[in-house]
Amino acid sequence: MEEFVGSEEHIEGGGKIRSIILGFNDGLISVFTLLVGVAAATLNEGNTVVILTGVAAMVSGAISMGLGEYISSKSEIKYIKNELKRERAEIKLFPDEEKEEVRQIMKKWGFKGQQLDDSVETIISDEETWVDFLTKSELGLEEPGNPLIGGIITFFSFILGSIISLFPYFINLGIISLILSSIISFSMLFVVGAVKVKITGENPWKSGIEMLVIGIIAFIASYGIGTWLDIILPSSQGA
Repeated sequence: MEEFVGSEEHIEGGGKIRSIILGFNDGLISVFTLLVGVAAATLNEGNTVVILTGVAAMVSGAISMGLGEYISSKSEIKYIKNELKRERAEIKLFPDEEKEEVRQIMKKWGFKGQQLDDSVETIISDEETWVDFLTKSELGLEEPGNPLIGGIITFFSFILGSIISLFPYFINLGIISLILSSIISFSMLFVVGAVKVKITGENPWKSGIEMLVIGIIAFIASYGIGTWLDIILPSSQGA
């Protein structure tokens, strides 16, 4: 049994880390790319439009992301509770079949002989342990944390990510504000990608570079669209 316990590796507070990274990353990249397009089209008229757009996107995005995280977590909890209820019913109605499921899972993990028999008997001796084992091992379900806390964390993480992209525009330096925002945002995208490996288990350099490439592609697309609009909108108004 020690081999089984030792092979398990969990991140303490993994759900909270997920909410922080999700909110921060979305706030950073969505507001950054939006501001790049707006800045490309309006910076010659000052930073006011860029700032107003950024604040509006930050507030609406944070509310949307926070509520989305809250609702999805609540739905997930409801689904898991239904699965737990179903598993308990199956244990009462078909105990032999459910015991055999435990045995087959333990066999796959390398248990055999007396060790296998003892482990199975230990698990099925307590109904809650039996249900918990099958729910996690057979269905791969883990109950998420408090949905309200997850929503609040996502909300403020989105705000933080947005502010990083937005604050250079409060320094009215024209194109320099755009450059500063881009440098800071690209740097943070790399950091977020590297930190994300705490959840995904990827190589931090690979993950960081992937996020950086995504940011660069989004920057090119947004800047190109903003520049194009800056060219065509005056001519349409003039017509």
